Amino acid sequence: MGAADLVRETREDAGLSRSALAARAGVPTSTVSRIEDGSTDPTLTMLARLIAAAGRHLSVSATAQQADSTRPAIEVLNQAYMPDPQGRKVNWARLRGFLDQIAAHRELAAEAIETPPPRSGDAAFDALLAGIAEKVADDAGIPRPRWTKTVPPSPTPWVAPGTPTRVARARANAPAQLAARNIWLAARDLWRDAA
Repeated sequence: MGAADLVRETREDAGLSRSALAARAGVPTSTVSRIEDGSTDPTLTMLARLIAAAGRHLSVSATAQQADSTRPAIEVLNQAYMPDPQGRKVNWARLRGFLDQIAAHRELAAEAIETPPPRSGDAAFDALLAGIAEKVADDAGIPRPRWTKTVPPSPTPWVAPGTPTRVARARANAPAQLAARNIWLAARDLWRDAA
C-alpha cells in the first residue's frame, strides 16, 4: 500500500475529513490533499504525524530484498502507474528509487534501461518512462535504447500540479528528454542530485 492509500484509509477509518485530519496534525489541508491525490510523497516524519493524528501508530520495518530485485530495471516501472477513475496516480517513490540506484551504480545504466517496460495503458506515463530511459542513457554517455523510438510523446501536456509559479518553474526545469515528450516535470522532482 502506498502513502496516498494509507493516509486516505486511515483518515476514513477514523471518520475524519481531510481538513479535520490536517487540523489535528497541524498542517495545511492542501498537504493532506496532495498526499492523498498522489501528487507528492510525504516524508516518513510527515506520514507518521498524519497517521498519529488519525489515532493510529505507524510501524515501519526493513526486510531483505531478493537478489534479483536489487538491480534497477525500467521494465518493471510500469508497476509504478496506478489507474484511477479520478486521474493518474504514480508511485513517485518507486521511480525515484530506480533513479537513485542508477545514480549509485552508473555501471548498471545500460542493463537497467535495455528491456522496455510493458505499456501501462496511459500514453503519458509510457512517454515518461521513455524519457527517463533516454535521460539515463544521455547522462551515462551510452546510446539510447532503441525501444524508446517506438514510444510517442504524451498526447496532452503532463504538467506538475501546483501554483502557477510552481508549474512555470517545472516547465523551465524539465529535462530536454521529458520536454520532447510533452512531459513538463522538473528534474529535481525525480533526480535527487539535480540542481
